[in-house]
Amino acid sequence: MVKINSVADGSPAGRCGVREGDLLSAINGHKVKDVLDYMYYAAETEVTLDIVRHGEELTFRVEKDEYDDLGLEFETFLMDSKQRCSNNCVFCFIDQMPPGMRETLYFKDDDARLSFLQGNYVTLTNLHQEDIDRIIKMKLNINVSVHTTNCA
Repeated sequence: MVKINSVADGSPAGRCGVREGDLLSAINGHKVKDVLDYMYYAAETEVTLDIVRHGEELTFRVEKDEYDDLGLEFETFLMDSKQRCSNNCVFCFIDQMPPGMRETLYFKDDDARLSFLQGNYVTLTNLHQEDIDRIIKMKLNINVSVHTTNCA
């Protein structure tokens, strides 16, 4: 479940009674764990939102234009944390950056969601089978960075 930080005035979700502080559990019966689930399952014209409010489970039916946003805001854009690269490549360009730059430039992301949403490159070496299945199911276009080195 993901906490809703705010609901836009006049938005489809707002008109149906969704409130700030509610917990989004599922869209159209699909659990929502992050922004990809939210965007993918909310793209329909008729959407069912499963909400938890003060421990009570509620269901809201929302009608909207296809691909229109529901009007929900969350604590972070991804609705969870960024995925960090677990490789330790000797040629990593992040390790070769000069010191003293913006801290966010030193974060080694390897997040397929950010590849789809913002064009970041990923190595695919940090994916689990469920991530691969999800990329295929959602037909996500991602940018793959291919690394090679001379091991001889």
